[in-house]
Amino acid sequence: MKTNPMTFAILLAFAAGSLATIANADEKKSSLNPADEKFIKKTGEAGKAEVKLATLGTQKAERADVKELATMLVTDHTKMNEELAELAQTKGVELSAVIAPNAAETFQGLEKESGKDFDNAFLAEMEKSHKASIAAFEDAEKGAADSEVKSWASNTLPTLRTHLSKVEELQKVK
Repeated sequence: MKTNPMTFAILLAFAAGSLATIANADEKKSSLNPADEKFIKKTGEAGKAEVKLATLGTQKAERADVKELATMLVTDHTKMNEELAELAQTKGVELSAVIAPNAAETFQGLEKESGKDFDNAFLAEMEKSHKASIAAFEDAEKGAADSEVKSWASNTLPTLRTHLSKVEELQKVK
């Protein structure tokens, strides 16, 4: 079968357009301003770290109430991470697949602890991380430019505050 030059040119143009579309799909730009995008990325890293640390807590905590807290944290933060992943995807933000280096160091430090020392160090880390998260979420609740980011931050804050309250309550028990 013989193809004429015009048919060949059309097929070539179609193929080039298809390749350009495929290439641009990988370069999807975020629809968020830099501050909102940074909040989503940092929150994604923190959320992954929280689940990793809480999972360690379910395995190593000596006290039953600390194990119970760790289980709650795994459940709640896994749900938050799933919600955040959906939000990030709709906004064109790519979340990191790994936790931040400082969180990895914290994990390694906690991994070496045992017994009451682990429980105390774990609770101290959960207090620190939840205070930092609450501050970031309050900033996003007040200042995010994107209404969906603002709404997600606002809807997530009560859970984070509950976690912090529970951590502080458990720290008082010796």
